[in-house]
Amino acid sequence: MGRYSVRRYKTKRRTRDLDLIYGDLSTPESIQSLKHQPMDEYKAGLGQYYCVHCAKYFQDNKALASHLKSKIHKRRVKDLSVRPYDNLESEAATGTNLLKFMERVEHYKQSEPARKQMEDAVLATHLAENEEKDKILAAQLQAPQEEVAQENLDAPVKEVKMAD
Repeated sequence: MGRYSVRRYKTKRRTRDLDLIYGDLSTPESIQSLKHQPMDEYKAGLGQYYCVHCAKYFQDNKALASHLKSKIHKRRVKDLSVRPYDNLESEAATGTNLLKFMERVEHYKQSEPARKQMEDAVLATHLAENEEKDKILAAQLQAPQEEVAQENLDAPVKEVKMAD
């Protein structure tokens, strides 16, 4: 191992590959499961603010909203707008499985507009749903505090005698 071998593998900033994310975007159920994850204290923002296209967690809804407007996110969406390469495509380039590849291309041409429309419809309300979750969570956190304050007001006041 030479001294340059460490630079070759940048795993610190490695994200999920496009073909895996494309698979996540293939069904509405998988998108919904990623949008509504259970709370996890080891993830940023308790795992509630997730960008499906970039496979990243964010601290709050404001950070997610600014990310959705960023150049990095728009580039990732553009990369995901086309089907990623797979083994069948590489085999077709060499001349094998050409008929099977042509069938898949025709299927892709027919199903892709519907898939994009479904993806846009499911992700259109992403920020609004996060705002609703934040309001519900804030209401749940305020209710116990109000109960404790009410109990303190109802409790009898003890007189303290001071020694001279």
